[in-house]
Amino acid sequence: MRDIEDMLRKDPSRMFSKEEILNLLAGKKQDKELEQLLAELEVASSLREGSRSDIYATCRGGTVYYKWNKVS
Repeated sequence: MRDIEDMLRKDPSRMFSKEEILNLLAGKKQDKELEQLLAELEVASSLREGSRSDIYATCRGGTVYYKWNKVS
């Protein structure tokens, strides 16, 4: 989880697709583990609609995108 957060935090203005994250972190974790973490982040983001969560997830054109959502 920390690897994903660090990657998103480094470039907070950019949205990363699920596939980009899987490719960028492929050497550190197995795809199945990463997919599970990303799914958890997506659900957590949708459940915190009224409050600001650290990571924002959205679906556009059938692709899920993640973005750092916390103001430093």
